[in-house]
Amino acid sequence: MTGAAAGATFASVAVPVPVRRLFTYEVAPALGAALALGSRVRVPFGRRKVVGTVVAWPVPAPEPGVAIKPIDAVVGHERPLPAALLELTRFVADYYLCSWGEAIETALPPDAGSPPVQRVARRLPAADPAALPQRATARRRALERLPADGAPRALAGLPPAERRILARLAELGWVELADAPAPAPRRGKSAPGEAAPAPSPTPGQSAVLRELAPALAAGRYRPFLLYGATGSGKTEIYLRAAQQVLARGRAVLWLVPEIGLTPLLVSKVSQRFPGAVALLHSGLSKRQRHETWLAVRDGRRRLVVGTRSAVFAPASELGLIVVDEEQDGSYKQAETPRYNARDLAVVRARAESAVLLLGSATPSMESFQHARSGRYELLRLGGRIHERPLPEVRTVDMRLEYRASGEVKPVSDELAAALNACVERGEQALVLRNRRGWAAAVFCPTCGTRVVCPNCSVTLTWHLGAARLLCHYCGRSESFPQACPVCRAEALKLLGEGTERIEDTLRELVPGARIERMDRDTVRGRGAHERLLQRFDRGEIDILVGTQMIAKGHDFPRVTLVGVLSADQALGLPDFRAGERVFQLLTQVAGRAGRGERPGTVLIQAFEPDHKLLRQAALQDYEAFFDDEVRYRRALRYPPFAALVQLLVTDREVLKARLWAVALARALEAEGGGKLWIGGPGPAPLERLQGRWRQQILVRSPGRRRLIATVERALAAVENSIPRRALHVDVDPYSVL
Repeated sequence: MTGAAAGATFASVAVPVPVRRLFTYEVAPALGAALALGSRVRVPFGRRKVVGTVVAWPVPAPEPGVAIKPIDAVVGHERPLPAALLELTRFVADYYLCSWGEAIETALPPDAGSPPVQRVARRLPAADPAALPQRATARRRALERLPADGAPRALAGLPPAERRILARLAELGWVELADAPAPAPRRGKSAPGEAAPAPSPTPGQSAVLRELAPALAAGRYRPFLLYGATGSGKTEIYLRAAQQVLARGRAVLWLVPEIGLTPLLVSKVSQRFPGAVALLHSGLSKRQRHETWLAVRDGRRRLVVGTRSAVFAPASELGLIVVDEEQDGSYKQAETPRYNARDLAVVRARAESAVLLLGSATPSMESFQHARSGRYELLRLGGRIHERPLPEVRTVDMRLEYRASGEVKPVSDELAAALNACVERGEQALVLRNRRGWAAAVFCPTCGTRVVCPNCSVTLTWHLGAARLLCHYCGRSESFPQACPVCRAEALKLLGEGTERIEDTLRELVPGARIERMDRDTVRGRGAHERLLQRFDRGEIDILVGTQMIAKGHDFPRVTLVGVLSADQALGLPDFRAGERVFQLLTQVAGRAGRGERPGTVLIQAFEPDHKLLRQAALQDYEAFFDDEVRYRRALRYPPFAALVQLLVTDREVLKARLWAVALARALEAEGGGKLWIGGPGPAPLERLQGRWRQQILVRSPGRRRLIATVERALAAVENSIPRRALHVDVDPYSVL
C-alpha cells in the first residue's frame, strides 16, 4: 500500500530474521484495542507471513509515499514478554550483534501446540432410556449416566465395557461421539506440603550468610562470588538466601548448568520450598514449559530453577539470582544469539535491583578477576562440611606403565587395583574419560592415513555398539572400511579409546563389578540421565564410566574413588581456555570423591604428570592456577584483560571463504583506526565443519563498547558483499576452535 487508512497508527515490529533493524507496520483501528508492547503479531514479510513482536507503539508516521504494510492479526491473547524482558532482549541484540527479533524468539515460551482434545459422548435429544427394550439393562444404565440436556461426558476413565456400549448406542443413533477440548490444566495455587527441615549451618556457612544478609534485606543490586571447595556446602547457602528473599515477597531465579545431571539438587530445592518451585529446561514438553512460563509470569511460582534459557523467565520483583557452577560452558549458547546466561544474569540483576550470587569451586577467570579487582564481593567458604577432608589426589605416570609393559594401556595397573579394592569394600567409583565411542580414529599403519569425515576436519570415531564410524560434529555415519582409502592396505588399526572401550576394559579388569556408562550414547531419552543417576545413588552400580557428565555437581556419599584417564590430552588444544577447562574438569570430578563418611582417593593418569597445571589440580590449588594463568592472559591480551569477538566466515568453497574473510579483516582495520588487535584471517583450528570451510578472525580490544561498536560498523560495511549466512559472530566466545 502507499498510504495509511484513516485513523490508523503505526508500530515498530521486531521480526525474527538476521537483519539488525526494526520494521514499521500499520495498525488498523480494529486491532488497536488488542495491541500492547510485547504483543505477538502476524505480519507480511517479503513473500511470506511471519510472527514478530511489537516493541514500540505508536511510532511516528512514515514519510509520505512510503509503502507501509498492515499488521494482519494479533496472535494469541496472552502478552508474551513483560517490559523488563523486552529491555533484556534489546540488550542481547545490541551486545551480541544479532537482531532484536532473534533475541526475542530465544526468550519466548515455546508454542504450546495444538490444544488437547478428549473423546466425549452426548445423549441425543430423542434418546429416551424408557424406549429401550426391557432386557437392555446395560444400555439403559449407560444412557442414563449421560446428562439429559446433551452436555458432554468424557469417555476417559470409563470402564472399557461401558465405552463399548456407548459406541453401540452411537451406531443406533441414541448417542453422539465427538472430540471436544480437554479441560485446561488447573492454574490455581497448589497446596503446599510441609517443607523439609533445614540442617543446621556450619560455622563457615553462618559466616557467609551473615555477610549476605544485609544485601538480601536492602533490595538493591550487589554482586557476590561464592568461592568454596567442592563439598563445602554452597547449596545450603543458596537455599537459605532464597528463603530470606521469598519471605520478603520477592522472587528467586536459580540457574544451573544442566537440570538432567542434578536430580538430587532439584529434589532438595522442591522439598525445601514445596509448591513454590518452577522448573524451566528443555527436558519438559512444549505444553509443560508453556504452562510453567505462565505460572512464573502470574506469580504462582516464585522460585525458578532452570538452565541457561531460564535467565529469561518472566518472574517479577526479583530479589535474588543464583548462578550455580558459574564457570560452566553450558551457560554459553552455541547458536544465534550466542549469549552467556551467566553474564545476562549480571545484567538482569542490576536492572531489577536484585542480589547476584555466583558460585563455584573453580570460578571462571573473568569472575575471579572481578572479585580480585573489587567489582564483585568475594565470599569464601572453607573446607568441606562436617570437616571432611578433601580427597587424596595422586598422578599416575603412564610413561612408567608403558616402559614396564611395552604397551599403552587405557587403564593403569594402579587404577585397576584400586577399583578392585573399592568394589570389594562395597564402595563406588567414577571413571572419567572425556571422549565417547570405542576408538578415536581408524588409521592405516602402512601409510599413516586416518579415516576422516569428508564434511569436517576431524577423524571418524568407531562406535562398536552401533558398528559404525560416526562424526561427532555433523553426524555422518559410515561402515568400517575394508581397506585403506589411500594405499588399499587391509590391516587397519584402531587408535585411542573412548568411554565405550573403557567400559569393556573395566569389565575384564574388575570382574563381577556392576559397571555402567554415562555419555550421550547411553542417555539419549527423556529422563535417562536421572534414571541412571538414581540407580547409582541407590547403590545398584559399582563403577560409573563417563564423560564430563559425571563430573558436574553430583553428591554420592558412597563414592570413594575417582579415576581420570588421559588427563593431559586436552592441554594441547589451540584454544586459550584449554588449560582453564582442564583444571576445572579435574577439580570438579575429583570433588565427587570422599563426600560421605569414608575418605576419597583420586588417581589422575597422564603422560605428562609433572605439568604444573596437573600438580595444581592435584593439590586443589585454584588460586595458584589462577595466578599463573592470569600472567599468561595479561601478556597475550586475552580475557579477562581484553574483550574478544570471534568472527567466522564460512562457505562450501574454500576460496570464497578466504576472500570474504580478507574483505572483513580490511573493514575491521579501516573501522578500528589502529585501536584493535586483529588476529587473522586464517583457517580456524577446525577448518571444515558440516561441509563448510571456516576462516577465523579474532578481534580484541581493552574497551568492550568500542570493540562491539567497531565490529558492528565493519559488518555493516560488508553486508552487501558477504552473504549473511556466511558470517558468524560470537561476542565473548567460550571456545575458539
